[in-house]
Amino acid sequence: MVGTGGVVTAAVLAGAVAAGAGGLAAPADPDEIWRDSGLRVVDRAERSDTECAPHSFGQVQQLLAATPCVALDRALFTLTDDRGGTIVVSVAWVEFGDPDVAREFKRVEDVHGTGDIAPLPGSLLLMPDVPFTAHHYDSDTLDGTTVVVAETEAVEGGFTAEYLDDVAAIAVRTPRP
Repeated sequence: MVGTGGVVTAAVLAGAVAAGAGGLAAPADPDEIWRDSGLRVVDRAERSDTECAPHSFGQVQQLLAATPCVALDRALFTLTDDRGGTIVVSVAWVEFGDPDVAREFKRVEDVHGTGDIAPLPGSLLLMPDVPFTAHHYDSDTLDGTTVVVAETEAVEGGFTAEYLDDVAAIAVRTPRP
């Protein structure tokens, strides 16, 4: 249905997002990223917490129990295209007080199967929970101490794996709530 993938990421990231010297920079209007890619945000939920370990699992949770975060912001939103396809996106901003701890967290988080930050429940968007597989995943570091983690899954439509990967690469640049 959709997706040559790399073309979407290159065009959108070049036009809508600039990488600054201190980390990621994003457009003032968060939905601008999605409009430029032919997608639109349908529904969005956001939550902030001061603890990360209770909202994680696996080795990621073990690391967060030993070296707590400073703040955790999470967002869950749905994107649709003009053909009725729907993608659900989970983004987490995990902030630490020390850049070395942020780097170690990203190192562990980036290994498939080591655990994760739990996504917000689908009920916040009046939909069933979506099982995120972490196969369509991206992460980056914002201003040295915040690790941004994005995952995507198709809900409806024939999105290719490459396209979902590209959407995760764009989602990781979503402005923090």
